Amino acid sequence: MIGTVTLNPAIDVILEVSNLKINHYNKVLNAHTTSGGKGINVSKAIRGCGRETIAVGFLGGGRGRMIEEELREMGITTNFWHIEEKTRSNTIISDKETGQHTLLSETGPKITEYDLEMLKSIFYRVMSQCSVVTLSGSLPRGVPVNIYGDLISIAREREVKTILNTSGEQFIRGLEKKPFLAKPDLRESNRIFGIKINKEKDAIKAAKEVVQRGAEIGVVSLEQEKDIIATRDEIWFAETDYHEIVNLIGAGDALIAGFAITLSEEGKNLEEAIKFSMACALASALREEEEFSSREEVEKCLQCVKVKRL
Repeated sequence: MIGTVTLNPAIDVILEVSNLKINHYNKVLNAHTTSGGKGINVSKAIRGCGRETIAVGFLGGGRGRMIEEELREMGITTNFWHIEEKTRSNTIISDKETGQHTLLSETGPKITEYDLEMLKSIFYRVMSQCSVVTLSGSLPRGVPVNIYGDLISIAREREVKTILNTSGEQFIRGLEKKPFLAKPDLRESNRIFGIKINKEKDAIKAAKEVVQRGAEIGVVSLEQEKDIIATRDEIWFAETDYHEIVNLIGAGDALIAGFAITLSEEGKNLEEAIKFSMACALASALREEEEFSSREEVEKCLQCVKVKRL
């Protein structure tokens, strides 16, 4: 079983437009809603590949019930703590003409100390079922920046491998507790440890720093189809040679799902893990709809992935 943690889930409202014009009238071509949040997206991708997954985090109000119902219909086990305030919503504007995506994200609900203690209790129990757990996404109000570090410590105590994928201070504090794999979320600033990720050398430097600060494996995205992967002894470069990308929403979460799947399977080396994870991201990016890819789609994409040791 692979666990995922989403502390700040959302209902994603996806609006499709053509050639978005700011401060002008824009016609919505299509609109739909789906459950969102980085960890939830990871669970969806894992389930799409046919693996069992359990989603943990905070949910609240009618939106929270909608998310839980949708996940259970997909065959995803859930063990959320339900809070008093309602789960947030995100609005994603998808421009079919330019291929650009604009995310408008609410801050999220207020979490109490009691909510935090109950979440940690649930997490501790769930870890007895898991071999790998992913910790992804932003924090709602009231959650301290050391929360991911606390959860990593609990998982390590239960001998569960951890994958950290977040941004800012919570990423840096989480690294102190030595996750197995860590990937900074660079969507907001494209910067980590004061390093602006513009070139390959920048990504290499940042990935090495991720490892130096505590992770066994550091992953840093260079561009939408390129990643640098570092360990204490190795540097790897990965890219896809398929450039007709349709939808980047969730592709990064599919990458994390790929690493979680391969880490849970015995006998996989790092090169195989990188290839499979990149194929997961590519398969997700080639789908117009929000549903995540099947294992068959992922395996077809393996031939489009190039990995080399630097």
